[in-house]
Formats: sequence, structure tokens, C-alpha cells
Amino acid sequence: MGLRRVANGVERILDRVQLRRASQLPSQIHLSVTDRCFLPCLHCDIWKNEAVDLPTEKWLKVIDRLGDWCAPAGVNFVGGEPLLRSDLPELIAKAHGRGFETSFNTNGWLVTEKKVQQISQAKANIVYVSLDGLDRDTIDHSRGRAGSFDKAMEAIDIFATVPNPRVVIAAIVHAYNADQMLPLLDWVEKRGLQLVVQPLYQNFGEVEYDNNWWKESELWPHQEAQVQSIEKALDELTVARLRGRAICNEAAQLQAMKFHFRQPQTDTGVSCRAGHSDISFDPQGRIRLCYFLEPVGHIDDDVPFALLWEKWTTLRRRWEVSRCQRHCSLLNCNFETSTL
Repeated sequence: MGLRRVANGVERILDRVQLRRASQLPSQIHLSVTDRCFLPCLHCDIWKNEAVDLPTEKWLKVIDRLGDWCAPAGVNFVGGEPLLRSDLPELIAKAHGRGFETSFNTNGWLVTEKKVQQISQAKANIVYVSLDGLDRDTIDHSRGRAGSFDKAMEAIDIFATVPNPRVVIAAIVHAYNADQMLPLLDWVEKRGLQLVVQPLYQNFGEVEYDNNWWKESELWPHQEAQVQSIEKALDELTVARLRGRAICNEAAQLQAMKFHFRQPQTDTGVSCRAGHSDISFDPQGRIRLCYFLEPVGHIDDDVPFALLWEKWTTLRRRWEVSRCQRHCSLLNCNFETSTL
């Protein structure tokens, strides 16, 4: 009890000086290994970026440094489209060798039998395949390219030929696919897969945070009937989760999404974990607690990650995160999910 009282006192002091400690080392590391993508998705602007990827050697060094500091944990390779990097299997193998559980996302277009064999041999644990429902036209429209639905389906079939990685279907819920979520869960379970859903949010990419982003979004539920359809779908998924079905999202997150779609400019009250259990590395090598806040370091800095995690700039940024009222706290990179 005495130690807890001291710890609480320290936290109050840090709060007064606008600083915040992390209670632990990060358990989830997000490595944005590329800012390149070729699908002009309606819900994402990353495809507009023109950044050059960092070389393999830099990412291998980062993974080694992370291994010395915070392994075991989860390392998620994200983009853009990570399969645009021919060295992705090498990076995954390095992370696996350092004791990390590894995952990556893909839209399916670049998935081939040869590439999947390489990824499986690298011991990847999870692949998130983007599939926002079961309607071909809806998906091809939102992804901005005809054939996106078929490519995702082909990718799922190819991944089924290897023992790993485990396939998790990743779906973004929006105004035009809510009624497909429960049928998608049924389909996922028949294939022996899992489903994770994420609410539509402001487009990712080189954009400034805009509290009014939803007003211009084609996929936002601007009509009451669309909001009600989303709420119905989220309630159905919540019941499915409570019954132990193959949906990774926790029930509390699914219910919080209802508030997000009903009141997009109001704080949902969900605490953000950025900089506490998560840390991110962007495609330029900048180290971030949050993609909407200034970085706290760079991979080329001669500062051990352990010191960076506790330096003044990081404490200050963590305090800013603790006061943030944006809805991105609902996104899956920030919310506890279960892989069942």
C-alpha cells in the first residue's frame, strides 16, 4: 500500500508539470515499413504519398535494437502495402528470431504462392487481409479498383495452403457495408478464420487532423437509416463476441463504435494507449507515440530506445496523449483485442 501511495504521488507531480510515465515497456510495436500503395481507397490517402522506403539494413538494425530492449512483444509490419517491399519476409524472419510475434496487413493484390511460402518460412504469425464485406461491387468501389474483391479472395485461398500465418479478415465498417458484417462473420467462421472490424475514420496519409473530416467522407453514414444499420450490425457483432464467436474485437470496443458513428465530434471517453503499450516507427524512421503528434525521436539518433522511452520529450508527448479527445482511440492499433 505504501509503494502504491508513493507511485500515485509521483503521478500527481508529473501531471502538474505536464509529464506522464509509461507503466510498462511497449507490448505492441508498429513498423510502417512503406508509405507506398497502389489502391486509391476512398477511406485512405496513403496512396497519394511519394515517400522513398528506408533500406533493409536500417529496419534490420531497428529490429535488433527493439529485440535488445522490449522482446518478447508484437511487431506489426504496416504500410501502405507491406508486400511492395521484396524484403518483407527477411524483416519478418529477423523479428521472429528476436522473439517477437509478427503480423502484417495486405490488400491481397501482390499475394502469390511463392511469396506466401517465403512469408510462412519466415514464421509470420498473423496476416490481416483487407475485406470489407462480401459484396464485390461495394468493395471494388471503396477500394478504388475493380478486381479488389477477387484479389482478396484469391489471397485468402493461397494463405490457406500454408500452416502459418493465421489469417484474420480486417473489415472497415462504413455506411454501405454494415449489413454485410454478420454474413461476413458467418463466412469467416466457415473458413476457420477470424474477423476484426474497425470503424471508418479520417483518411490516413500526410494529412492534418480535422475534426470535421466526416462531413466530406463519401463512406460516412450521413443518413439516419445508415447510422441505425451500423448500430444494428455492431450490436449483432457484440452478441457474437459475447457468445465466443470468431470476432477479435472486445465487446466494449464494438459498443464504443456506436457512439463514434452517432456523435463524431464528441470524445468517446476511451483512453488512448499510445506511448504506453504501443510505439510506432513511421516510413521516414521517425519514432512516434501518435501519428497525429510530433515524433519523439528518430532511428538515426544515438539514443538507446530505453532512454528515449523515458526522456522528457516522450513524457511530455505521453501527457498530451492522456489529454487527447480524438476518436482514433477507437482504432484497433490502440484497443485491446483478442485473437481467440
